[in-house]
Amino acid sequence: MLALTSPEPFTDLGAEEIEVLAERHGTPLFVYDDAYFRASVSAFLKTWQSAFAHPKAYLSYKTNYMPALCRSAHALGMGADVVSGFEMELALKLCPPSDIVFNGPLKRAGELERAARDGITINIDLAEELETLEALRTSGRITTARLGLRVNPGLPVFAARDRSFVQAHAAKQRSAKFGWPLDDGLAGHMAERISASGFSFETVHAHLNSQITDATLFLAALDPVLCFVAGLRASGRQIRELNVGGGFGVPGMQRSKRGWWSALKATMGERLEDAPDETFDMAAFTRGLARSLHEHGLDDLRIGCEPGRYLMSAGMVLVARVAGLKVLPEKRWVVIDAGLNILPTAAFGERRRLRFFRAGEELPVRDDDPDCTIGGPLCFEGDIVMDRARVPASLAAGDLVVLSDAGAYTVSRSTNFNQLRAAVAMRDGRDGTLVWRRETYDDVFSFSD
Repeated sequence: MLALTSPEPFTDLGAEEIEVLAERHGTPLFVYDDAYFRASVSAFLKTWQSAFAHPKAYLSYKTNYMPALCRSAHALGMGADVVSGFEMELALKLCPPSDIVFNGPLKRAGELERAARDGITINIDLAEELETLEALRTSGRITTARLGLRVNPGLPVFAARDRSFVQAHAAKQRSAKFGWPLDDGLAGHMAERISASGFSFETVHAHLNSQITDATLFLAALDPVLCFVAGLRASGRQIRELNVGGGFGVPGMQRSKRGWWSALKATMGERLEDAPDETFDMAAFTRGLARSLHEHGLDDLRIGCEPGRYLMSAGMVLVARVAGLKVLPEKRWVVIDAGLNILPTAAFGERRRLRFFRAGEELPVRDDDPDCTIGGPLCFEGDIVMDRARVPASLAAGDLVVLSDAGAYTVSRSTNFNQLRAAVAMRDGRDGTLVWRRETYDDVFSFSD
């Protein structure tokens, strides 16, 4: 299950409904289950709110900014975490400014002015952002701003069988683009600059990575952040909120965790298989975080988070149609009409649950069925949706494929490279309500002269 006690998604999605949805809306098509998403949000909020005296959760808009989904989250009490000006504009239409957090490595002057004037919390990730805000105040365009500081503890949050991957991951964490490092004084220096600016310095923010499944490593990486916050408060800073970010991992998918050692083994004909991703233990994480907060004397803090994939991933599936098959001496290809232009994170080697349908019936997958590479429609060699996928031996052109966990980083990261962006239909017990229309040729060329 995706989120605590929420129901398993799409177990009731049968062959007849799939055929009707594909016939009415065409393929490729995202199918969104709003009831499941609301249940996931409610279950998550129940756990988060029961763990802390002052809890707050912000929906990660970058993960999926589809308005129908965002409205459902806000109706249940979530705020908005935005990383761009257009996401901020959408959030301002859907929830109060005081419930919006503005993150990201690029914040333009006009966006900073809008955020400051509306009372949105701005997490500083570049020194130039603070300089821009000071210039806006000097010019009289703003009078105050609510600021936070994004920090980076630089500690690993992934474990893997391949130690070379773990070593590379740890090095990447230390040199990440996001946040100010805690171990070399840069975060402390930026905290001093924000305090000296005279703006309201209220929040410390730390988003560690994505698809984290080990709650113990997550908590260990947060410990230096808690020490940093405790130090700020001891020096007189009025820090009111600690935002631990998101990145909580989901089951049902598996990302490749291989380094140079796996590559070397492969040249010798060996393969180091990735261990399946486990469910992130949210209950254990919140208990552990509450215990750490108490140990650092931070029980009175508002504890924020910004879940995205954890709530959204399983709430959508992708329906695609088989274009054809190509059987080569060393590989079997299944080409479908959905590719990395609408399922971009498949490029990370993610593995998803697959179901297959034909003429109103589901095609079973047997242990002796062939492994295939599922490729998309894009005209480049890397358009691989899933490698080593078990498919029915009878699979043929025209059959439908349903791919799970399509709710995160799909709509928001889609492009029209080679193909048009897909539509989204919300399940309604009939033939689906269109909540995001399919891109058209006119849309693509509407920016031209």
